[in-house]
Amino acid sequence: MNDPALKFVTARTLQLRQGKLNDYEQRTLDRIEKYGCSVLSVGSKDKERVDFTYTIGAYDTGCQAEFIAIGMIHETAHDLLNEAVEMSRLGVDLSTGRHAGLLGKVECEFRPVDRKWIKHVMNSANWYNGNSDYPVLQAVYPDLQNRFPGEEGFNEYFAQPLLQPDGPETRLEEDFWASNDPKSSLFNWKFPDSPHTGVVISTAVHEGKEEVNFVCRSHEDGDWQFLGDSMSDTGGVIVCFHHPIDKDPTLKELADLPIGWYAEREKPGASWIRRELPPEDPDNEKDAVETT
Repeated sequence: MNDPALKFVTARTLQLRQGKLNDYEQRTLDRIEKYGCSVLSVGSKDKERVDFTYTIGAYDTGCQAEFIAIGMIHETAHDLLNEAVEMSRLGVDLSTGRHAGLLGKVECEFRPVDRKWIKHVMNSANWYNGNSDYPVLQAVYPDLQNRFPGEEGFNEYFAQPLLQPDGPETRLEEDFWASNDPKSSLFNWKFPDSPHTGVVISTAVHEGKEEVNFVCRSHEDGDWQFLGDSMSDTGGVIVCFHHPIDKDPTLKELADLPIGWYAEREKPGASWIRRELPPEDPDNEKDAVETT
């Protein structure tokens, strides 16, 4: 391979080309050999899934690490990581201090990523690096006043999952992990409401005495109820939406249930029958529920 345009042919790219490659892997190797890395953005139409972008091949072609950015617009993240790759290749130690000129008028920090996160979310980089132990730096960004996560006055609008070995374990990190876990209901969340929306489940369902065989959305505001065969929400509890979905993934089939409709089935695994709810009785007061 003597093409002068391919400046970054390495032992790893040559080794991978010896095996069978799909179209995506072929294109990835082409970009790495020409530009020194490939930049991949991961996201979906699922509004609950946080988009992220990372490099593939940067470490192998002379950078101090691979790089990842979370929660940014893809184009912004792509430009940022390309700049980071160029700076690293020129010998700049991005893992120390803060760096200007990468994100408009604010600075950027590059923090080491815990190996568990690398294995969990950077699938293409893991493939390229043979699932070996390679370093990754997360591009952590501040708010518009250049205040970083954890600093006093930081604007939480700019909060992002932090993947450091000693990083926090907040809902941000939990949701980011779950949304990239095919076993989790958050992986491909299709419901119109957030997985942390409060929904009503009957006490019998909550205590595991009954399975969910009746689901409805109220006329007024589309609130969800998950009931068992006893069909009673009296004394029910309010839980996060994803809890009943985690327990019974077949409930995902009702993600498109319209407001003012209900669905019922004979037993788990049976087909759902959908019907429109009868008109509400304005004199019928809602039962009180406990929260959990």
